[in-house]
Amino acid sequence: MPEREAPPSPGADLAGHAPSSDHVRVRGLRKTYRSGPRTVEAIRGLDLDIRGPGFHAVMGPSGSGKTTLLHLLAGLDLADGGEIEVAGRRIDRLDESALTNYRRRDIGIVFQQFNLLPTLTALDNVMLPGRLDGGREADLIERATTLLDQLGLGDRGHHRPDALSGGEQQRVAIARALFFDPPVLFADEPTGNLDSATSTRLWELLNRIASERRMLVLMVTHEPSAAARCSRVHVLRDGILAGAFDVDGMDAGRVAVRAAELARPPA
Repeated sequence: MPEREAPPSPGADLAGHAPSSDHVRVRGLRKTYRSGPRTVEAIRGLDLDIRGPGFHAVMGPSGSGKTTLLHLLAGLDLADGGEIEVAGRRIDRLDESALTNYRRRDIGIVFQQFNLLPTLTALDNVMLPGRLDGGREADLIERATTLLDQLGLGDRGHHRPDALSGGEQQRVAIARALFFDPPVLFADEPTGNLDSATSTRLWELLNRIASERRMLVLMVTHEPSAAARCSRVHVLRDGILAGAFDVDGMDAGRVAVRAAELARPPA
């Protein structure tokens, strides 16, 4: 497999390098799982183009392949075939070591379960990618402190996750995902464990991050209220792209209707 170019040295600018593209491009993507004696085609020759910057959603019925797609784009799982290009990089060609660096430095990932280390403070959780990358401690502290301040958590840096609310924990997770200032942020049902008011604030935050940081934020969601905060919605059906539409001021009800229309199997 091709070698990934060397990352910046530990003493380099902690904003990270800036890949030339915030475009996600998929061609002929396939992923099959075994479920007992059955073979399940989660993704079936999917083609997809998403151009950033902007806040985009992926929707579809349960079993349509939404989460599988995000895991393939994020390098958390390997495709059985097809091409995946994220931020100017063909990640389907990378070996495991290169994928680890890709996940750490080239993209950000936010999960429904937050995935914070319970024994670390908020500050230490945000610093973790830089520590794994060998950065200087003083630089790491400065970067993590800045990110927590920007996300309204400047006074919560020395609290462990169990002392934070769900919304605060998710903002810490977002700060960690932004540590190397990636051009692409993936979010997998990021508000699935939050109440409606906190969810709304998180969707607004992701929208603001996409706009102010000029990055692509791609969120998997089943919630029309979440998708209504996005600029464009991509709908999956049975492991393929069923269609896409611009939100353009739609409310959650109209988003739900349009997504359902696209997800409906052809007659």
